[in-house]
Amino acid sequence: MEKSTENSAKQWLQRLKDESWEAELLVSAVAIFGTFKLFGIIGWLTNKFIDIISLDLYFSAYMVVFFGLFAISILASMFVIHFSLRAYWIGLVGLNSVFPDYSIEDSAYSKIYTEKMLEILPKLKDSIEKVDELCSVIFSVAFTFLLIYSYFSFLASIYILTYNAFSETVDPIYLLIPLFILGILFVLQMFLSVYANLKNNKEKSELQIFTFKVNKFVSMVTFGPLYKSILQVSMIFGSNFKKKKRLVLLMLVFIFSGAFTAIYQISETNILYLINPKKYHNNNLIRPVFYADTNSESTYLIEPEIESEKIDHKLFKVFIPLFTYENRLRRKICKYTDEDLDSDNKNEILQNCYKTYVTLKVNDKKILAPNYIRQIHHRTGQFGIVTYINTEELAMGQHYISIKKGEHKEWKIPFFLEK
Repeated sequence: MEKSTENSAKQWLQRLKDESWEAELLVSAVAIFGTFKLFGIIGWLTNKFIDIISLDLYFSAYMVVFFGLFAISILASMFVIHFSLRAYWIGLVGLNSVFPDYSIEDSAYSKIYTEKMLEILPKLKDSIEKVDELCSVIFSVAFTFLLIYSYFSFLASIYILTYNAFSETVDPIYLLIPLFILGILFVLQMFLSVYANLKNNKEKSELQIFTFKVNKFVSMVTFGPLYKSILQVSMIFGSNFKKKKRLVLLMLVFIFSGAFTAIYQISETNILYLINPKKYHNNNLIRPVFYADTNSESTYLIEPEIESEKIDHKLFKVFIPLFTYENRLRRKICKYTDEDLDSDNKNEILQNCYKTYVTLKVNDKKILAPNYIRQIHHRTGQFGIVTYINTEELAMGQHYISIKKGEHKEWKIPFFLEK
């Protein structure tokens, strides 16, 4: 009875293996669509970091979103390659059902030519098995990769937001303690893994057990509740490494294809702003993002925005985005409290603060008392302030407006006045 149950279980598992390609193909198609949608999440996360965290944490945020972009690019490459290979496999299976193998007698070519060609070509059944094996491996690696990055990005984002929230009330050295501990654990794990795998040390039981305990602990810390699932897949690959060394080459293909995808996708986000905000203050360059009529597809504003490069009316509008983290900077500069904002003088307090925090000039001449209106941008949904510049006293021709807020550098936006 037990043998019968065991045999039926094996048959069920084998049948599942044989038919899993259908589920793989379907899930792969959905995964390709979903993975490319993840690029939008990276863009959203980048904009959130720009809005919420202070400038001194931008590099940390850059590391999170850049490696996130790179990881998703590799993941997208994996699923696209998997889908292509699985489609190729279906073609081979269909071909095999019609033509079980090569034929010398029925060949359209000469016997000598056909035999020579068959010497360099693999058997059809061998190709089917190898492609099937490759597809299954890619599928498992891709989802394991997704689990690892998802958990890492979650932890990193929580840490950055926590650091940002407490950086003014807690000494930064204390906030860096978890990072130092994690760094020490990683270094210890790497050193032990290399040292314990040296040929002379593989039979030292105490060293191997200690290495196992360290790796297990670090995996529990870094992978959390997912650590067993991730270790299971990595251990299967690691313990079969000598049999499947070609998988290393496959991983290199994923990395290179992911790198090319990431290079293309990074230009569609504001990630580069996190690594080099100064680049966005190049006063010698006219950028389309300064003008609403040439920046209509932008979903997030980093720089101030005016109506157009060419102004032909008396008043023109200037929108200045204000980020969430700037609230703390304005409180320091303007010295107001939450109680002040609960009073009837809230609008007056904020108006005076905006005038102190933002410096507005036209052709280097400071506008002494601009009137600011708080506004949600109609296209991006961002909070900011709006003012209108009077052009009556300006001559026709080239001018520029200078905008500086808090610790940011100055933006210079050129415009041509037509009367």
